[in-house]
Amino acid sequence: MPGSEGTRQEADGHGVSGGDPTPDVTSGSSTPAEADAAASGDGRSDQTLVRRAIAAADYGLRDPLVVLGGVLIIAALALKIYVLRSAYFVEDDFLFFGNAAATNLTPDYLTSLHKGHLMPGAMLLAYIQTAIAPYDWGLATGIMVAFQAGASAAVFRLLWVVFGRRWAILAPLAVYLFAPLTMPVLAWWAAALNAVPFQLAMALSLLWMVRYLRTGDVRYGWMTAGAVVLGMAFSVKALFLPPLLFVVAAAFLVRGRFPKVIATTLERDMPFWVGMGALSVGHGLLYISKQDTAQGEGAGLPKLDTAVSAARRLLGETFPAGTVGGPFEWGPVTPAGGLLNPSAPMVIGAWSVLAVVVGVSLLLRRRSWRAWAIVLGYLVVVDIIPTLIARGRYEDAIGFDPRYVADAALVFAICLAFAYIPTREESPGTDDPGRGSHAGGTDGHAAFRWVPPPKRARDVTIAATTVFILAAGYSTYAFADTLSGNRVRWYLDTVRAQMSEIPKEAGVYPRPVPADIVLPWNGPRGLSSYVLSPLADEGVAERLRSPGPSDTALVFNDAGYLVPAKPKDDSAFFGKPDDDKCMSTLEGEVMWQVESFGGPTMILAINYTAETSTRIGVVLGDSWIDTELPAAPKGGMWYVPVPGAGSKLLLHTKQDELCMKWVTFGELEPQTDGDPWAQQDADEDDGDGEKGTKDTKADEKDEDGGKKDTAGGSGDD
Repeated sequence: MPGSEGTRQEADGHGVSGGDPTPDVTSGSSTPAEADAAASGDGRSDQTLVRRAIAAADYGLRDPLVVLGGVLIIAALALKIYVLRSAYFVEDDFLFFGNAAATNLTPDYLTSLHKGHLMPGAMLLAYIQTAIAPYDWGLATGIMVAFQAGASAAVFRLLWVVFGRRWAILAPLAVYLFAPLTMPVLAWWAAALNAVPFQLAMALSLLWMVRYLRTGDVRYGWMTAGAVVLGMAFSVKALFLPPLLFVVAAAFLVRGRFPKVIATTLERDMPFWVGMGALSVGHGLLYISKQDTAQGEGAGLPKLDTAVSAARRLLGETFPAGTVGGPFEWGPVTPAGGLLNPSAPMVIGAWSVLAVVVGVSLLLRRRSWRAWAIVLGYLVVVDIIPTLIARGRYEDAIGFDPRYVADAALVFAICLAFAYIPTREESPGTDDPGRGSHAGGTDGHAAFRWVPPPKRARDVTIAATTVFILAAGYSTYAFADTLSGNRVRWYLDTVRAQMSEIPKEAGVYPRPVPADIVLPWNGPRGLSSYVLSPLADEGVAERLRSPGPSDTALVFNDAGYLVPAKPKDDSAFFGKPDDDKCMSTLEGEVMWQVESFGGPTMILAINYTAETSTRIGVVLGDSWIDTELPAAPKGGMWYVPVPGAGSKLLLHTKQDELCMKWVTFGELEPQTDGDPWAQQDADEDDGDGEKGTKDTKADEKDEDGGKKDTAGGSGDD
């Protein structure tokens, strides 16, 4: 992909250690390990990797800039970990685990779209965790925090390499590390699987691109390509990484006037940029080819009014408020935490701050407009337009969701640095001695229009950075209060404990899990058979995913307990006439009018007596089921899943062997809503008299041929 051009510094007329001698610059931007490497003829150090790592660590611990940067990174990670303690799995997280548990690790699994996202890397991580420790929040967040730590360190290194050893780089570093925009996306595991590795890939690709452009070392070219591929493995947005790299290179890393510098950048490294373009095109073609796996949740034409409203909120409210450290108060609150719907004063204040930041940079730096153009272009092209294509036909509430612009926080931080700090490429070349902080590039333009007094600039920068960290820290702390992870954690812990108590012959039938765990509109993916099966052993998990006929019906209630089931009140009910002993059939066949759209939750429940075991056949739509009812001379129940869709339910029986008392068809619901043991204790405390009355009424209902609210046997003795 990349071409071999030797040392770029010599061709461009400036060295690696060159930098504007602005007041906040300390000479010497390379570590001793790097100096050793540069001194060797082939660019390699004679030291072992271990010794070089020790030398670099020793150098870093003695450099106050490195120490302070490390403190900022650790503090930001500690704040994120604090928030993650209040979070837990929610919504799409369960869909990832359920899909991974029910699927083999195949190319189709890795490349299938999940709600419009192509992310084979995320699917692989989900599959591995499902196999090792499903629903283990510590492992899931530990991996994401590791990615976040890597991204933070990569951004620090990127700023150091691009701008040299300057105290000023700590300001944009802090803007990225503490940005409230990046917190909600980290707290939601399914979103973090996309966003956090993508942030790492973005930082690494920029870092290694800078190395390649400056040195021409082919290794850095391939490493840049590898970072782009890493991003593409986790996020569709990585499709735009190569264009982002190109505009950053043309704007700040290649000398020349705009717009001629665009052609210069392309011509200088044509093989490299062609390779980058090929990655984008290839990724785009793969994404398009997988649209049939999106299950209707992929790209689509947005509604105009919804798209305009969502774009206005994302660009005009959510991003500005989150960028300056807001919103301080989060809402509305969803199962995944608070959304960002800032108040009018917050929006006005955010825009005022941004206006000052942009305005001052335009007064100081000639090229600063390029940085803000990159931020705006990234927001529109990478964040807003794809979001509207994927979500713009639903609700404009997506405009409140900071997840969709979280990655722009990294772009903003880097461009903030470009807007205020000159790069090494803006240092004077050998043919241009320059004049201190006004040193210009070969295009003859000074890097600064005006330079403020060094002490005042330093004091303002420190004060502004401190205020931002405090504001952003408070917003992040406030976001933690909107998370309700304990409720879901308790639910899953209860389910996990129940999995070891499932009777071998019982049927555990699916029903929707609580709406605060998976929303109902997810359909079959929100059923207990899909969501909870990863917690079971393989044999039990298969019974949950494909339950068969059984004489005992169990379901998980909304508290996570496995309890006996009963037909829902809206189930179709067919009973025997009052003066008959059994339901009548036509030579063993009977047909009922039902209404079924199909699905795994539709259960046929038969209350019957039979002296010997007997077989029955059930037909509904395209479902043909043959099952054997065990002998039940004193009465029994038999539950048969009938997933077919249709309006006529046909039952084939042997008239002389089976006596049906009543039949229901529909979904099941739990007999007990909460802890069944607590309810049992409460019933026992009610007193023998009241309990005996309840039992008598239940017996009278059974003798009349009514529905029996139990999962066990019933009927005439």
